[in-house]
Amino acid sequence: MIRSIRKSPQLFLWLIALQITCISSAQAKVLFHARFDAATADAEYALGKNDARPAIVNTYKVAGTSDAGHWGRALDVTRSGENCTFDAAKNFNPKRGTVQMWFRIKEDKEGMYHPLFGWYRPPHEPGAKKRQSVMEVYLQNSVITLGQYTPKYKGTSKAAKVEVGRWHHLEINWDCEQGDGQSVYNIFLDGKRVIRIVSGGALEDGTGAKIHLGIWDYALGHFLRGQIDELRITDQVEHSTEFEPPNNPYATPETIEYAKETHRITIGRLKQFNGEIKSLMEFAGSDGDGAAAGVIRASQATGQNVERKLVSLGLSLKADDPDVKALCAAVDDAADQLSTARLPIYRISAEAAAIAAKEDRRSLLFKDIDDELVGDAVILNGRQLFIDDYMIEEISGARRVLDPSLNAVESLLAETKLDRGSVLFDRKEKLFRMWCVVDTADRKQQRLFYATSTNCIDWKKPSNKPPLTLGDHIGFYELAVKGQHWLEHRQAAFENGIVLATDRRDGFVSVNADNEGTMTTRRFIVIGDTLVVNAKAGKGEIRVEAIDALGRVIEGFSKENCEPVTGDNIRHVVSWTGGSNCHPLQARPIKLKFHLKQAQLYSFEFQIRHNHYVPNSYSQK
Repeated sequence: MIRSIRKSPQLFLWLIALQITCISSAQAKVLFHARFDAATADAEYALGKNDARPAIVNTYKVAGTSDAGHWGRALDVTRSGENCTFDAAKNFNPKRGTVQMWFRIKEDKEGMYHPLFGWYRPPHEPGAKKRQSVMEVYLQNSVITLGQYTPKYKGTSKAAKVEVGRWHHLEINWDCEQGDGQSVYNIFLDGKRVIRIVSGGALEDGTGAKIHLGIWDYALGHFLRGQIDELRITDQVEHSTEFEPPNNPYATPETIEYAKETHRITIGRLKQFNGEIKSLMEFAGSDGDGAAAGVIRASQATGQNVERKLVSLGLSLKADDPDVKALCAAVDDAADQLSTARLPIYRISAEAAAIAAKEDRRSLLFKDIDDELVGDAVILNGRQLFIDDYMIEEISGARRVLDPSLNAVESLLAETKLDRGSVLFDRKEKLFRMWCVVDTADRKQQRLFYATSTNCIDWKKPSNKPPLTLGDHIGFYELAVKGQHWLEHRQAAFENGIVLATDRRDGFVSVNADNEGTMTTRRFIVIGDTLVVNAKAGKGEIRVEAIDALGRVIEGFSKENCEPVTGDNIRHVVSWTGGSNCHPLQARPIKLKFHLKQAQLYSFEFQIRHNHYVPNSYSQK
């Protein structure tokens, strides 16, 4: 079906980029749209019948709107005892979709919950023994949480920078069409992805489900101390990488603004489609009787037909009194035709990508990487610790654990009795080193002071005191006194001195799994060729697998292919079947998924330990 694809080392990257694009290639259908510009909270558009008006829940009043929205007015949910709840039937697709909105917090105190969006299907209470499909997003103490109360998953939280009084854009999208094992959830704050969950459990369709804004279904005492504006729900995943939030309000379906906006977007997608056709023709060909050639020609013809329709629709949009409803239906139809034409192109690309994956990738250098492929991936260089969650995308069955204690103390002057400090001569460096305790000007605090001198008269204080690297440990100098501090100067004799406190290298924070758990990194670009981990697995093990940009385990780098990491070592070398050389992972965006069993992971690093042959060109065969 596909001709040889050895013509360019960039093909593999292009194919993956094409597939990423095609994941969200379908024209999104708007299911629900509320601008909140009127005096009431009624929505401007709802696909569900008679569901544009908020429902009355229990005895709570329906929230109204207020001035000073992001654009025009906005939903006001600052008052307890008021709700904004809509029926979800036909207004929310549990299989696949996106929620977009703007929000502003007006008041925030320690411990306050700020519910933003919730989709609840009875029985919906998170504490219920039989948990059903629930999805909710809320903020508390600058942390955003995606709660998923499915039988398989409970949700995750990440730090999020939210400013009181400022409008922020929120996007929630999900894809559960392939069931629990392939379900994907994303949360973007101001266009930056803060949460991604893979295989978190699929949302299930059902009757009685409702959409909640600014309040919780099961705890109406918690409400958003702020406003919500421009709520829009569609049936497709709008974004898979970082994006710029819109600069204008969303267009409402069945309006002239919507027809013009859809027409503009479809023209842009058509240009992209024509570029995809041209690129695929260069590699697969469009002449002859091959299956691929036939698909390309058919898709190309559909694209040409869509282009003619768009030209005609453009003239109609400029008319003085156009039939708005008919125009909206016509541009939606053109967009759907274009999406249909792209699907077979995606299938061809998928087959070509499978072939490309088996090709020799030695000429795939960093110069071949483009921005579209990299997306939000970071360039990874050096050891990656877990002091924060910068490199962590998802943790399941494991947790980050702080190790605040120094586990070894060695006296440098065990026979010396010191009171306030000491001076030592370093024969190797020919330096006098002084440690002493100094009082602050108000004599309320004491601090350990360190300085150096070449003549024991003129002293210099270093700008900082980094820890010492001592083989497999790090060290800190301290002035230590044995005994009760308040008795120090009342005793005739007491033990003290300059001591060296040591701890495990990188041993500040670890990812721990008491039983079994996983930790998945964010996407990054590999520079080195050997994966080295600092880990302790005396009674258990650690296995690692590499995942490509499409969420697939890379051949040869699965958990099953990985040799288990056991024992306690700061320099474990991870090996898969065939050895420890990770050169096939270089110059491509990947994730690492660590499978931990009764183990502690302190850090990981890609080092360069191998020499690789890189040809000057890629010979065509």
